Amino acid sequence: MIKLFKNIRRKLLAENRFNKYLLYAIGEIILVMIGILLALQVNNWNTTRLLKSKEQVYLKQIRISLIGDLERIKEVKEFNALKASKIDSTFMMFEKTSNPEKYVPTIVNHMYVMNEFDVFEPNTIAFENMITSENIDLITNMELRNNLSQYYQRNFVNSTQERVKEKTRQFVDDISPKIGNRQLLKQFRLRDSHLPNISEVNIHSDKQVYSNLIIMDLSIDGQNKLLDTTAEEIRRLLDLIDNNLKS
Repeated sequence: MIKLFKNIRRKLLAENRFNKYLLYAIGEIILVMIGILLALQVNNWNTTRLLKSKEQVYLKQIRISLIGDLERIKEVKEFNALKASKIDSTFMMFEKTSNPEKYVPTIVNHMYVMNEFDVFEPNTIAFENMITSENIDLITNMELRNNLSQYYQRNFVNSTQERVKEKTRQFVDDISPKIGNRQLLKQFRLRDSHLPNISEVNIHSDKQVYSNLIIMDLSIDGQNKLLDTTAEEIRRLLDLIDNNLKS
């Protein structure tokens, strides 16, 4: 192509057709400039396409993490429902009988749930990978970028969820020595002891036991409200991500 242009210019000069040569040279320069601009535009298109592709890879990974967070919230709430049912059952048992030989075995059976707790923490790996590689600017939707940053920078093990752990431990520390008795130890360890007889247990009238059960139940309610609010936030993030992936 270059050789062809040179031959045309030589021919025009040889024929002493300078004006046509000048016009041709200008036209050739314009064509070269257009070619350069087109090449730059194509390069920009390719760069934009690659950046968009990279953005979508990160968003798809974050989307998977958020769906996992919703499942995790569901698990925590299911455990909380089970724990709350054991607390209710304990109250009902105290209402029905003051005989420790009847209510102590029930409480002991409930303890495997009532002495546990579960807290929600989001899976931050995908988002942290994007932050570590300094690629958060790939997310061009500012609303989505800001909302993701707010979600992942929040301290989820806050006072609400910390209270669940604290009140559960407080309940266990208080009731464990009060519920201990000779028959219970013999049942689980096959050993005799000098512990009080089961008939001497009187937690059914213990104000501290009642107080701990009530506060533990209230802390579960507070955690559930936090989890519900978080689940709504996650669903909004998923909607923003889905809209971004479609664009």
